[in-house]
Amino acid sequence: MAVLMKAEIPGMTVEGIAGMSAALNDRMRVAPGFVIHTNGPIAGGWRVIEVWDSEDAFTRWFESTVKPTLPPGIAPQVSFDELHDVVTA
Repeated sequence: MAVLMKAEIPGMTVEGIAGMSAALNDRMRVAPGFVIHTNGPIAGGWRVIEVWDSEDAFTRWFESTVKPTLPPGIAPQVSFDELHDVVTA
């Protein structure tokens, strides 16, 4: 079942997210189970919202690809919600 992944990232800056986006976006587009990504600033950090085919698909991606690129001291707070329907362009 598709999931909505929400990550709140305390301490993340626009420079930090830009560096991660440059390093990860092309690989994310072809990651198994990936559907869509968006992100934006929140008070004290950054929020990332993504849709994945499953929580397992996201976890494999995060552990193998995202986690090694996180700046020191940055620890996303990740949560998931199941989705009933996903419609894309």
